[in-house]
Amino acid sequence: MTGSRRFLMVSYAFPPVGGAGVQRSAKFAKYIGRFGWTPIVLTAKNPSVPVVDYDLMRDVPSGTTVLRARTLEPSYRVKKNLIPSPSAKPSRIKSWFRSVALRWLQPDSQILWNRPAFRLACSALNSDAISTIYVSGPPFSSFLLGCKLKKRFRKPLVLDFRDEWSLSSRYLENRSQKHGILSSQMRLFESALLQADAIVATTNASAEELQNCCERIGSKAIVRCIYNGFDPDDLTTLDRVIESSDAYRLVYTGTLWRLTDVAPFVEAVQKLVEAFPEDAKQLEVHFIGRCTSEQSALLDKLALMPVSLHRHDYLSHQQSMQFACKADGLLMTLADQQGAERVVPGKLFEYLSMQRPILSIAPHGEAQKILSTQATATNFQPSELDALAAWLHAAIRTKKQQVAPAAPISDLAKLDWCNRITLAGQLASLFDVLEAK
Repeated sequence: MTGSRRFLMVSYAFPPVGGAGVQRSAKFAKYIGRFGWTPIVLTAKNPSVPVVDYDLMRDVPSGTTVLRARTLEPSYRVKKNLIPSPSAKPSRIKSWFRSVALRWLQPDSQILWNRPAFRLACSALNSDAISTIYVSGPPFSSFLLGCKLKKRFRKPLVLDFRDEWSLSSRYLENRSQKHGILSSQMRLFESALLQADAIVATTNASAEELQNCCERIGSKAIVRCIYNGFDPDDLTTLDRVIESSDAYRLVYTGTLWRLTDVAPFVEAVQKLVEAFPEDAKQLEVHFIGRCTSEQSALLDKLALMPVSLHRHDYLSHQQSMQFACKADGLLMTLADQQGAERVVPGKLFEYLSMQRPILSIAPHGEAQKILSTQATATNFQPSELDALAAWLHAAIRTKKQQVAPAAPISDLAKLDWCNRITLAGQLASLFDVLEAK
């Protein structure tokens, strides 16, 4: 875009890396040019990540400058092998390596990317008229990189919290819960807040939490909420004709881990099986995406029940959306854990855009509030197992009587508040404010 202002987008994970978190940076890069800003992307050349998705490369505008710095991390497979299995005691060597890594690689192992990335970023900032530094995290070590770049070049620094730092430290598998390490994490977190000029969160509740943290430590950063969302372009190629079948097809997309615990759903299905074993046979459930070992064990229990269970490893974003748009219902789960009330899974917005019925299992919080305004969504508390089982039974019986037609893509204007184009405009407006200060 001629005459547009440039900003440095620091995003460790960027296409062709796959996963939900990558899409936020990719969609900002795709649409922010409409609002007078052009990204220069700094990302990892050999990222230590679990999946790739070359379809997401279509979101990167032609001509975008993408700088790729090599990370010194071990491969993702090596890191995954250090995660202790719930069913086996780790070897002494594994335990030692994990302990050393968790102690010294703070706040995360991607700190090993920072030095090569800093050198490449300095070259870009020295040669281009870059107005603003924008950093997406996790990994939260990238925030430390952003702080170092701000100190060197005196540019406004925007930190975008795709997840809350404290929740990641508490619930991710490969995290230490030792007091000393958690204290170190908190010091790094507060230091980043103090140096930021603006802070972005993905929910209003998270923004409020970050605002409170800033006020407590004396940070003057502007705090904004910019939701995740849906991209209308992603909907244009989907086949929305639902196959004729008596089975009720329920689809879950995304990672299963401690904050998206599937246990209440599995328990509710067990109640359904006990009360209506013949009807339960008509339940077809698809889980699309990666899952932790604990969640995989829960799906193993579900596999023993007389329902049709289909487990798909990571699929491309477009394949995942194709599965979802042909579903009779879409499943979303959030665990009843401290902090979950501030979480809104990114899939929620894409679910809304597909206009399919949504079955949500989530505690009272922001996700539940958003869904309460949608006629197609039903939410249950994780403890409401009987009511959840009754809902599943009713859905199965209704599907037997009448095959639901494919929902047309219409009235998307009602979802403009979570359209990726609108959200890119909100980020551009924040950059405008910082530039005018």
